[in-house]
Amino acid sequence: MVLGWLFLVTLASGSQAQGSPQLVAPTGGLLAPQPQLPPATLGPPPTLSQDLDEIQRLVQFKPLNQLLVRYLINDAQFQSFVRIINSNAGFTARWRLLSQPELTLFLQWVDQQLVASGGSFEMEEQKLKLSLLNQFPYWSATVFGWQGFLNEVQLYFPLYAMRAHIDAKVLQQGIFAQFWTRLQGLGVVYDRWLTSVETAQVFADLQRAGIDTVQLDVLIRNLFGWNAANGTSTIPGAVLPPVNTKPVVVV
Repeated sequence: MVLGWLFLVTLASGSQAQGSPQLVAPTGGLLAPQPQLPPATLGPPPTLSQDLDEIQRLVQFKPLNQLLVRYLINDAQFQSFVRIINSNAGFTARWRLLSQPELTLFLQWVDQQLVASGGSFEMEEQKLKLSLLNQFPYWSATVFGWQGFLNEVQLYFPLYAMRAHIDAKVLQQGIFAQFWTRLQGLGVVYDRWLTSVETAQVFADLQRAGIDTVQLDVLIRNLFGWNAANGTSTIPGAVLPPVNTKPVVVV
């Protein structure tokens, strides 16, 4: 994209060759000198709020919400996941993560950048209209446990497309590159958080519920650029099956 802009600027700054024949036109004629257009200039760089909004637009929130509702009503393993992360240990683990000083400084920096640019960024509000009854009779036959949920969620939360967009933004060396560098620096905070008592309890409960915590850890690292060495998880004592990347097609 940047090279394209530079190419357009180069085309707009052409010059005449010396010694070429000159046309002399009568005053006020059709060949009278025309006013020159101002040179082309690049627009202002995108703000952080604009960059974040572009990434958020890649997520299809309406079908994603329907997916969450369908699994919340019909899938026992997904219900266990929601129950575990909302337990006392889960609440304490979230509080401990949000209280980390590095994360606090990062969020303050993000707020400062948003205010300085005069923009704002709001995450898509997630309000689920949940009922005890299925909206459609076939919903109960379209859930396939935790793995089925992860396979289907990729249709509406395109992780690879988001990472490709992020990589392109980083190459532009704008404000988003600073944001991403600071975000990657929080990987050590995540590693430290995994060793806390509450987090270990949550992951142990998830494993007992049959949820692949190694896969969950790798997904989190890939999303935020906190890739572990050799693409492996650092969760202690977790030995679980490999990731099944085949999507589930819901009819």
